[in-house]
Order: sequence, then C-alpha cells, then structure tokens
Amino acid sequence: MSVPNFGQVLLEFVVVICIGTSHGHTDYASRLGSCQVPVPQAFTCRDIPVWSDFLMAITTNAKAGFPPDQAVLYKAQEILSRWQDKPYPPQDFFKYLCGGYEAHWPLSDNFCLFGFVGALFVRSRHLMTSEDPEVRKAADMDFQYATTVLGREGSVDFLDSSPWPVSILDIYININETTFLTYNQYAHATPIQAPAVTLESIEWHSQSIDMTDKVIPARIEMAILGTHATLSLEPVDMLRRSLNGIELHAVFYGLEPRWCQILGICDQGSTALSQLFKDAEKDPYSFPWSEMVRQISDIYVADSRLLNANVLLCTEPLAGCLMLRHIAHLQGRQLPILGYLGVALLNSCPPEDVAQFWMEFAAVTSDRSGDGSTPSVLAVNNMILSEQIYYQSGYRMPYVRAHGLYTGMSYTPLKVSEVLMWRAPLFMYSTTRCAMLRFLQGMPSYPISFRFIDESESVPYNEVAQFKAVGLIPWDHALMTFYEIYSAGVPMMLPSAEWMYRLLYQRGQLSVGERLYQSIMPGHIPPYAEFAEMEAFKENPGPPDPSVGISSAKAARGVAEDMLTRGLSAPDLDTTRQYLKAALELMQDMKYFLTVAENKTDEDSYTSMGFVRRSTPKHSVNSSGATLAQDVSGAVLGKANRSESKPWHPYTPFQMSTRDSNDWTRMRKGGWWLRRGVRLDAMRYWYQFSDFARFPGLTYFENLPELLCLSESIDIGTISEKMRRYNERTLVRSATFWLHSLTKLLGSIAAKNPDVTVEGV
Repeated sequence: MSVPNFGQVLLEFVVVICIGTSHGHTDYASRLGSCQVPVPQAFTCRDIPVWSDFLMAITTNAKAGFPPDQAVLYKAQEILSRWQDKPYPPQDFFKYLCGGYEAHWPLSDNFCLFGFVGALFVRSRHLMTSEDPEVRKAADMDFQYATTVLGREGSVDFLDSSPWPVSILDIYININETTFLTYNQYAHATPIQAPAVTLESIEWHSQSIDMTDKVIPARIEMAILGTHATLSLEPVDMLRRSLNGIELHAVFYGLEPRWCQILGICDQGSTALSQLFKDAEKDPYSFPWSEMVRQISDIYVADSRLLNANVLLCTEPLAGCLMLRHIAHLQGRQLPILGYLGVALLNSCPPEDVAQFWMEFAAVTSDRSGDGSTPSVLAVNNMILSEQIYYQSGYRMPYVRAHGLYTGMSYTPLKVSEVLMWRAPLFMYSTTRCAMLRFLQGMPSYPISFRFIDESESVPYNEVAQFKAVGLIPWDHALMTFYEIYSAGVPMMLPSAEWMYRLLYQRGQLSVGERLYQSIMPGHIPPYAEFAEMEAFKENPGPPDPSVGISSAKAARGVAEDMLTRGLSAPDLDTTRQYLKAALELMQDMKYFLTVAENKTDEDSYTSMGFVRRSTPKHSVNSSGATLAQDVSGAVLGKANRSESKPWHPYTPFQMSTRDSNDWTRMRKGGWWLRRGVRLDAMRYWYQFSDFARFPGLTYFENLPELLCLSESIDIGTISEKMRRYNERTLVRSATFWLHSLTKLLGSIAAKNPDVTVEGV
C-alpha cells in the first residue's frame, strides 16, 4: 500500500461565507451537545449508504473499545480501495464547508472526509499489532495520513463535532505503537499528576522594604523597551494607577506606529529600534550581539529621552534590554531594569551569542541577597515561564497577573443575543467560522448570532464589553487579550483541555521549545525532574525523508494551481487577493519541499511559516564548548548531577517539544508531538499551570455543538460575578508588586548614585 504524504498544505485562504436557510444539508437524526444540536450532513454522511453503513459498524465497534473485528475491517478496506487515491482529500471538503450558497452536498464523488479518517483508523488499528515490521510500517502510514487529511494544524479536524467515534488524539497516540489504546483509555491509565508545588508559591508575595532611605522622584522618566504593545502597556498602566501624585513620563521604544491609534500609545521614541528588531528577527545570524550593540548604541546617544531615563522597563526582547543597560553603563549611567516578561527568556537573542546573553543576565540577577540593592526587578505574566526560567538559571521570576485595565472596559451586555469570536492566527479559526455557520444552517430559530473578527479588523474595547460573551481559541499559554476580557468581567468560552493540547503546542512560543530557548545557564545544574531522561525519540529528529519532499511539492503545486484558477474567476478584488496570497504561500512551501527532495537540508530555506535555519556545529556551541543540543533541558545531565535538595516537577517545563524543534521538524510539524508517552504527559501536566485552566468563572466547550448550547444557556450574571471577585482579590497583589518594585529600584539607584537629587513624596 502506498499512501501519499501531502504534508501540511491545507488551503490557507478565507472566503466570504453566505449560507442560505435550506435544511437539506442537515442530518436531524444526529444531534450533539447538551441541547441536542443537529449535525451537518457533511459531518455524518448518513445520507450516503456506504458511509452510513460504515458509521453504524464503527460506532458499534467503538462502544466495545475497538476490538479487532474482521467485518468492520472489511468495510474500511472497501472504502479505502475506492477513495485512497483521491488527490488531496481535504480540498473538496473545505470547498463545501466554506463554499456558501454554491456549495452542494454530497460531493460529486460521494466522498466523506471524517468517514475516510475512520477507515484509515480502523485499518491501522488492525495492522499495528502485527509481528511483521512492514505491516506495522503500513499501519503508521495510515495513522499519519489520517492526521494529514485533517489539514494543516488540524484545521478541518471537527471529528469531535461529529458522530464518528474517533478523535485525532486516538490517532496520534497510536503512531509507532504496537499496543492499541484509545485516548480515553490512555488518560484513564495515566492520570495527570497534581502540581508538585502549590501554584500560589510561584506568585509574587509582598516583601517588606526599609523605607528609611527610599525616595521616589516627583517625576519619573521611564523608557519602555518592548515589541509587544499590550504587554508593555500593562506595567505602565498599573504604575500610573498606583503612584498617587507622581508624574510618570513613559516613552515606548520598539512598537509599531499603529499602536498609537489602537491603544493611544503615542509617546513613542525612535522607530529605529523597532526596525532593528524586525530586521534581526528575519535574519538573526546577520545581527550578532556586537552588531546589535553597535546600532543600539548609536540610537541611545542620539535620543535625549533614553539618555535621561531613570528606569528601563523591559518586556520583550530581554536581550535588547540587557544590551541597552550595558550601553548605559559604558556611558557612566546605571539604568535599573524593571522587567515584565511574557515570552521565552532568550527570545531574539543572537543565536551565536548565547554565552554573552547569560553573562549579561547574570550581571542583573547575581545579587540575590534581598537587601534591596539589586538594580533589577524581573517578573513574568505566566507561571510556566517562571518555571522555565528557574529551570534554566536557578533565578526565580515571580508570577504577577496581568489585568489589562488600560482598556477601560466594563461588562455591559447590551448585545445579549450576540457572541464575539476573537481572532486567532491558527488555520482553524477560519474553518471554525465555516463549520459553525453550517451548524446554524440547520437551526433557523437559534437565538444567538456570532461575530467573527477578521484578521485586519480592530473592535473597540467598549464594543467588546457589550457582547453576551466572547469565544477565544488560544494559541499560547498566556495572551494579553485573555486578561483584558477577563478583567472586564466579560464571560469567556474556551476549548476544553483536550482541544487545548492541540492548540497551545503548535505555535505558542512557551511550548514550541526551540533549542536556543532551552539553553541552560553555564554553571547551573537544573533541578531534578523524574522523567527528564525518559523521552523516547519515535520520529526522526532531523529533516524529513527526500521522498516526502517530492510528494509534498507535487501536492502543493496542484493546490496552488487551483488557487490561481479560482482567483481568475473571483467575484471581487478582495477575494482575488486571498486566493493569490494562498497560492504564494503554497509556492513558498514548495521551495521548502524541493529543498527536502534535493536533500539540501544542510542549507537554510523558508516556507510560508518563515525561515528554516538549519543548525550547524558553528551555530550550536555554547560558552562551555558544548553544543546546544547537549545544553538544553538537562539532556546530558545524569541523575547524580542533578540538584535533588527539594522536590520539583516530574517533567521539565520544556518537555512539551522535541529537542530538534528549531530545525526542519519545527517549521513543518503537523501533530506528531501529541504522541503517547512523556511528551504528551508533560503537556497535560503543565497545562494545569496556565491561567486558562486556573481562573474561576471560565466556561469550556468540548465541540462546536456544545459551544452553541453554552452560548444560549450561559449564566452571564453568575459568571461575571465570579470574575469580578477574583479580579478584586488579585488586583491588590499586582498593584502592590508594581509600587514595591519601583520604590526598590529608585531607592537603589539613589543610594548608589549620591549625586542624583530626588524629591521625596
């Protein structure tokens, strides 16, 4: 059997959706969710005899735990014999799903995407236990192909919203296995371990300060260095709310000018810093530490507001702040750092200068005596990042909750029949809109309407607060949008944990785990994690096989040609641009695939996702001479060398990703990381530390029908009150942290620079 591996070339375009009120597309015999929502025919295929018969058979088999059943296998084989050579199976399903009025069901060849996935699953389940390695290899090909046909990043994976009794998690956890388990069986046999430390212990706790020689100037000149607008605005807003009678003059560096109009951040410094960080992100090897310092130094000496700053408030990248602090020191000035981090510690660090980063990091964190003399106070906005940094360096950056009060929002549900779906960079966002409208097609009297925010759209905060609720599909463990909406008391609906595992670990920087981000501080021995050494490598850690490259390139070319053809007949300019953008990205993917096919994976390449930097020995050496591959996650540190002075977590906070995720597999991954074993267990464990799982008053949906049910039945009054109480309780601690930190820093700088005159308040 030969099944093409088409890679992840799911159609990446959005079409205008205008679905009629015809009920012929709905299977009213299939209902899901607590309110029994009828399911679209395309999700059940009961109207097509061959698929209806197979659905009945696989459902009966699933209820028994998927035991071997030759009759079900025969039906699956019949289906695969008929449709397994279909070119790029998701394409026609996507065209129907997002096709609006003109889309017809059934498809012209009576193909059923979810039934096809079920057939691949059944055949794989029967082949995976064979003693013949070639048969087991065929089983893995079926499993892998089943994930491929569910689209890039699982963007057409709505199996949970259908009656088909197979989950993509069932597929993932059986790849490269010889013992079959469903995900539910696996989860039951491998329960999630409770957090090894109390989550409260990671939070910042109030500390006493000797105020005898601590004074705060009546006017504070603060330079804010950060490329993330809302993360940078958060501490400034909190300080302004806490500093009664003190003028805080904040100048923002690193932001794009558009944030002036969107957030009112108009006091922006030189745009040269923002451009420098952009250029360095595109081509990091062309901007080593020395070159970054040279250019930042030129900007610093030419900017009077930077020269006169009392405090440097740093969000991201920390590497840029360390450079700026060092430059100020060379100019004879001590520039204390107040840090609030939300992304990986080594984000935007020049990849060949990791040793320099750690040296500068040590310079601002080495004084841990607690006597108030340290020139830096650093905190994080999420617990997972705090644990990562502690694992890397032994330095504890406490968690301080973000509030997003700068929005001025307060929940006023004037639009009680409308739910706002917040935009997400995931490919699933646009297909979710299509799928929900297909569900609504069979519910003409449904009382709730949904508004999806387009990629380029900006919704005013006061309007956001008027919706009955907000649906959020997260893509990282901590999003400032989440805190903004939560602080306003707007009810939020989020995917359940099993969905979160598929979302947070695809793009989220805190869990993607590039090797550079996992670097261990020289001389530091990470704390002992019980399962740190138990990760089995069940996929090739390097580039894909050349045969995969050629088959994927052919598939990308075919879909790109289809996009261009559709663009020529598009009804308007915007739709044409969307098709052209999709075709361009597929051509970029082809460049990557052809590089793989030509076996040139020692060279840099790029895809629609960005540059693929292939690590070489020259690029991989740390300060001690060890390669980064040896220096991450304690990978070469034996148990005897680990610090076991006190209990720590069972998994490292980097075990959610492979050690090679900075290279080819990182850029073109699908869902291979959701495998049975330590990595999946680490995902499930660390998700407990996310505020998405911790904050009270949140509502979770397991599938789209349940999202529809909850949108109608959610008790907005009770939920908003829970959020209000939690906001009040946590705000006191956060405000105290900011006031405490600034007092500590300014008191420190005054003590170390007696010539500096400040006015007490």
